[in-house]
Amino acid sequence: MNKLALSILLIIGAMTITSENTTAQTLFYSPKVNSLYKIVNQVCVLDSICVNDTVLECVDLVKGDTVSIILIKDENGVVDHIGFCFLPDSIRMVNIPIVQFLERELLTVLIAKDIGSAVRADKENGLQIMLDDNPISQNLLQNKKKLCFMLKGNSGIIFTKVNKDYCVTILCSNGQQLSFSFPADCKLISGMDKKEQEIRLAFQLKNHIAKTIDSLIPVPDINYLQLLQDSIYKDSIYVERGEEFYIPQMNNDLFFFKNDSIYALVSDTSLVALTFSNALLVPSTNHYTIDVKHRMYGFVVQDYTIDSRDFNDYFSNNYERYFGIETLEPENLSGTMILYNRNEEFIHLAYVTTTLDDLMNGGKMTMELHSNIPQHNIKTLFGKR
Repeated sequence: MNKLALSILLIIGAMTITSENTTAQTLFYSPKVNSLYKIVNQVCVLDSICVNDTVLECVDLVKGDTVSIILIKDENGVVDHIGFCFLPDSIRMVNIPIVQFLERELLTVLIAKDIGSAVRADKENGLQIMLDDNPISQNLLQNKKKLCFMLKGNSGIIFTKVNKDYCVTILCSNGQQLSFSFPADCKLISGMDKKEQEIRLAFQLKNHIAKTIDSLIPVPDINYLQLLQDSIYKDSIYVERGEEFYIPQMNNDLFFFKNDSIYALVSDTSLVALTFSNALLVPSTNHYTIDVKHRMYGFVVQDYTIDSRDFNDYFSNNYERYFGIETLEPENLSGTMILYNRNEEFIHLAYVTTTLDDLMNGGKMTMELHSNIPQHNIKTLFGKR
């Protein structure tokens, strides 16, 4: 795979985090979250909340009702989310990015003084709100108390994704159904533009610490293993076929060595290609130091070093990983990794290089990272199909 053919539209920006002048400084990745925080803080005093995940019952935000406000800080203490918490934890944890998008949008409606302007902005972003299959009226959105009543005590939520569009339906307490239709667009769902998304990624990634010392090594389902016919080990090497990402060379196939009845991930100097692919797709018994050159919006470049355990842990949820080999020289192993976020339809693209010695002994890898590439730009990575 030609690295030039993959080089793309990679626009990226300076590392800044917005902050509020409070007694204990409050930091934000997103100006939108910052703005919501300011408004809610005027009546609910959020500044006193220091824990990472808090639900506050706010009695003064909507006249005549109490509103549950959820405030989430990441592991760095930066406010990552604020919204109207209308679902129990058991439901809201099922599809966190989408639920948080709805929580943020509903809070925006509850505090909006000009509903007409908010509705127009939603339409421009491709968001439609329906009540029992009809466009919701501005009068209902303006009636904050009635809206809260409908959402409280709901009996659940239904997520539907067709191609690149979501339809999320809330089963309201009065028997009505409130539906939100919107594109699976990373800018819309995250509430951040590309520059803001990349600021957040860079800051979180270089400060992330794995929650466990070692990630779980995958155990294959032997019912889906296929014997690798051209292996020098004859009847001992098996492949667990994964998926392709646009082209056959970019996939997430895993390779296993069978010894008696035990299957272990291939890691052998005589099987460099299989070992290299395995190491970039799943946690390895070897731990690598990764020197990252993060090319960001606006031609800004950040250099930082992370441990492979922290890298793998950070991307262990919400991402599908693919890898394609470019070169296999002992002093120059190189390939392209794609981290695909299906929920928000974007990828991170990384060019990875290492040596055979570092690969086998847990040495150093270098990574040129291009992040937050929207789904509609992905085809430009590979040219015309």
